Amino acid sequence: MYSVKRPSNFQVLLVLIITSVFIFFYHNSIFKTSQPYIPQARLRPYRSAASIKVSISHYTANYGFRTDSRSNIFNKNLQQICDIYDPEEYEYADSVIVSLVDFFRFPTISNSKQLYRKKYLSQLWVLQVEESPRNSYRTAQIKSVEELDDWFNLTATLKPESDFHIQYRGYRIKPEIVNLIEEKLNIKFDHAINSTSLPQSNLFTNGLSNYLNILAFVLDRELNDRQDAYSKICPYTCNQPLPPDIVKSLQPHLNPIFPRIMNRDIVYIAWFVSNCDSHSGREEYVLKLRSQPGILVDIYGGCSSMFHSHIINMKCKKGISGCVEKTLPNYRFYLSFENSKCDTYITEKYWMHGLNGEAIPIVMGAKIEQYERIAVPNSYIHVDNYPTIEKLAEELHRLNRNDSEYVKYLQWKQFYDIGESYSPQARYNMHSTLCFLGHYQRLHAMQGHNDQRKYLLERIREIFNVEKIRLPNFIWETAKTKLIRISEFYNPKVNCWDNDFPSLPRRIYNYLFTWWKLF
Repeated sequence: MYSVKRPSNFQVLLVLIITSVFIFFYHNSIFKTSQPYIPQARLRPYRSAASIKVSISHYTANYGFRTDSRSNIFNKNLQQICDIYDPEEYEYADSVIVSLVDFFRFPTISNSKQLYRKKYLSQLWVLQVEESPRNSYRTAQIKSVEELDDWFNLTATLKPESDFHIQYRGYRIKPEIVNLIEEKLNIKFDHAINSTSLPQSNLFTNGLSNYLNILAFVLDRELNDRQDAYSKICPYTCNQPLPPDIVKSLQPHLNPIFPRIMNRDIVYIAWFVSNCDSHSGREEYVLKLRSQPGILVDIYGGCSSMFHSHIINMKCKKGISGCVEKTLPNYRFYLSFENSKCDTYITEKYWMHGLNGEAIPIVMGAKIEQYERIAVPNSYIHVDNYPTIEKLAEELHRLNRNDSEYVKYLQWKQFYDIGESYSPQARYNMHSTLCFLGHYQRLHAMQGHNDQRKYLLERIREIFNVEKIRLPNFIWETAKTKLIRISEFYNPKVNCWDNDFPSLPRRIYNYLFTWWKLF
C-alpha cells in the first residue's frame, strides 16, 4: 500500500497566505472596474409650469443612486414653485448638484469647459461631499484639485464654513432639563423662536401677476410651517451646549448613573470597522493599543480576525440592524476612529455609534478644538489629549476602576437628545434652499411690481433667518455668488494632516498580520 503524504505545516501556511492574498485583492476591488455615470445632455420636454418653477438637476448620481424627475423631493406646498429635472436635462436647470465621489468630468462646449460656464453663468453649481478630502478625491480619481476651481458657487461638506453644513446627527437640550433649570435654579430659558401665524400681504389681492401671487402664497405658508416646525424641534436651539455653571448647579438634582460592573483589571473596548486600510493609520494605532497590559479590543465587521473570539458570541457586520445596540452594552469603551485626519471630519462613527449612551467613544480624526466646536460636550475621549498610547491606556484603566469619573462621560445623555432632525441640513435641506435662491435671483432681476418684489425678497430672507442659514458664498444685495476655489477650501494638502493611502505591500501586511487574519 501507498501511504498518503500529508502536507507540511509550511505548505498549509503557504496555502493560507495565498488564499488570504486573493481574498484581500477581491475585498479591495482590485479586480473590479467602476463606470462613473455621465449624463448626456438632451432636449427638455415641454412643461407648462416651467415659467413659474425653479428647477434643480443632479449632474451625478449620489453614491450610485440617481435623483431625477420621478424623485419625491418637495412637499406639496413647494411643488408649486420647485421642480426636479432629470440628470440629462442639467443644461436647463437653475441649479446643478455634483456629488464629488460620483464625479467624472465637467460638461463642455466645443471641448472647452470654460465655454460652458460662460454660457450658463447664472446656473448655481453645488459641490456635495460627505467624505473627507482624502477619500473623496481618491474615489473620484481627480489628479489635481485645481481642476475644480472657479466652477462651483456653493458647497455642501462636513465643514461648518460650507453653505450647507453636513452633519450626520445633532443634539438639543432636553425639554425636561429646561423645566428643571427653571424650577430648581429659577433661571428662565427663552424659546429659540416664538411661532406666530403670519397672514399674506394684501399687496397680492389684485392679481397683478400670476407668478407673484403663487410665490407669495407658497412663501407665506412655508414661513409659517417652518416657524412652527423649528419651535417644536429646537425649542431652545439646537447644537448649543448648556453653560458650564448651569451644568454644575444641576448636579444635586440629577438621578445617579450606574454603569455596568465589569472586570476592573481589564478594559473592554469594542470597534466596528470594515475599511481595513486608512489614511489615518488607525490600524497601527489599534495594534499598539491592543499590546498594552489589560487592554482588550474586540474588532467587529470586515476587519475582524478569523481566530479571535469576542467576549460575547455575536457576529456583527455592516448593515446588520440592531447589532451595535446589542453589542456595546457589554463594553465600557468604543473606538470611534475615522479613516482620515482632516478638518471637522466627524462621521457616523461618533454621531450614530459613539453616542449610543452605553460605552464611551474614544475618538480619532478631527482636531480636539473641532470636536469641542461640533460634538456633544464631555461625551468623548480624544486620543490627541494623550502624548503616547501608554498614557491613554493609563487613563482608560483609571476610568475603569473609578465609576464616579467614568460616568462623567455618560452624563451628557441626561442633558441632551441626539437625532437626525437636529442636524443643520435636516432643518434647511439643500433642495428647498436652492429653490428659494432661484426665486430670489428672479425677483431681484425683475422689472416693475416693486412693492410686491420687495415683500417677496424679504419673505425669502425671513425663511432663511428662522434657522439662521448663513450661505457665505451668496451675496444677498446683488443676488449673485462668487466662484469658489475648491483647492483652497477642500484640499487634502490643506485640510488634512494624515498619511498617504497605504501602499500595496503595506495593505497586504495589514490584512495578514495587523488585523490578525492568520495569527
